[in-house]
Amino acid sequence: MALEEYRDPILKELIDMLEREGPEELKGHYVYGDVLAPNKSELPVVSIARQGTIVKSGGTMQDVHTSAIVMAVIYDWTQDLDQSFDLVRGSTALYRLIEERNDDYSAKENTLVYALRAFQKLDDNVFISIRDEGLRVDYGLGWEKRGSNIFSVEGILRFNIELTQEKPNWQP
Repeated sequence: MALEEYRDPILKELIDMLEREGPEELKGHYVYGDVLAPNKSELPVVSIARQGTIVKSGGTMQDVHTSAIVMAVIYDWTQDLDQSFDLVRGSTALYRLIEERNDDYSAKENTLVYALRAFQKLDDNVFISIRDEGLRVDYGLGWEKRGSNIFSVEGILRFNIELTQEKPNWQP
């Protein structure tokens, strides 16, 4: 018996927002869950997965669900071999997609950092990183870690999504 594929509604709201507000080059490249071995022809790929969830009481009648989200931007660095790039930390194309800056150092529109901070409200009671450590971005090099002949630079974005909802048992 085949299992039905589950599409998490919170991750769907996040992906829908990124499709509207994120980098043009990444539209249509967002996937649910962790990607272990993408096809090189499909790069760049952005996998969006839950790392875990904490549920706490938000008062007498509410629960607050805080889900840790990990977004991996997997980019084929062989596309940039004719350009200047830093072999240790990433490529200029990856920096551009994730956190390109204006002359005044602010995040440019149509980058992932801008979209995640400017469009924090995903739906009623569903928000990105509102009461925690915020958004963290790390970069690294993947030397065939995603599959044979795939040499990638990767940006890992970590943040929380918070959902406040009615407690299931608050009414007698």
